[in-house]
Amino acid sequence: MKQVIVLFSIAALLQGCNEYTSEPRPQVFTLDNIDRLVVEDILIPEKLDPRDKEYRYKSGSADLNNDGRDELLVLMQDPYFCGSGGCTAYLFDDSGAILHRLTVTAVPILLSNRVNEGWKDFYVWSNGALRALIHDGNSYPTNPSVAPVYDRQLELSAAKQRVEVQQVFVQDGYDLKQVVDVPIFFPAHSYHFTFKHHGDTAHLYHANVDMVTGEMHIEAKPSSQVIE
Repeated sequence: MKQVIVLFSIAALLQGCNEYTSEPRPQVFTLDNIDRLVVEDILIPEKLDPRDKEYRYKSGSADLNNDGRDELLVLMQDPYFCGSGGCTAYLFDDSGAILHRLTVTAVPILLSNRVNEGWKDFYVWSNGALRALIHDGNSYPTNPSVAPVYDRQLELSAAKQRVEVQQVFVQDGYDLKQVVDVPIFFPAHSYHFTFKHHGDTAHLYHANVDMVTGEMHIEAKPSSQVIE
């Protein structure tokens, strides 16, 4: 599971569309060259020029069909691709072919352990709830807003309770919060929390709980350090 969040202008990166079209198209796409897919396979078909304005997007990658090659997901963030319910997302294979186009999609986008028709389920936020996208043998649902709701609240509460009973938290820990800004394709059954400690005000404690394996890792980081 990998993620890239693009918060800068694609135009500045490309210095014009011609720079890309004059170069051979890569045989394999990764998060390192996914900006070319955004330009050639998302913006240009919509007759949008990346030199005109800043087009933001988030992206992540994961092997969804267990073939040893990552699929790539691009979630557009520009108002052109977004409405009140979410934004348009595109799922590519690593050759650059568009596999699926999803409407009204927002973060979090979480990866499940469950497999249907050879493809992993994943969850996206849409229409006020987390929705389960289940492959039917041909494709994932294109409109997540009508997909089944997936409720994590019981598991989330259990994960939080596991942190609350740890000695380091029991002894003067406080302000336990879930980190909701996680990478695209973050494991659906893993939870990231932060908390503070009265006896160690120089650090912010990070707790990662995997509810599948039962593993937990707690680490103290300088309070000024940005959450990854």
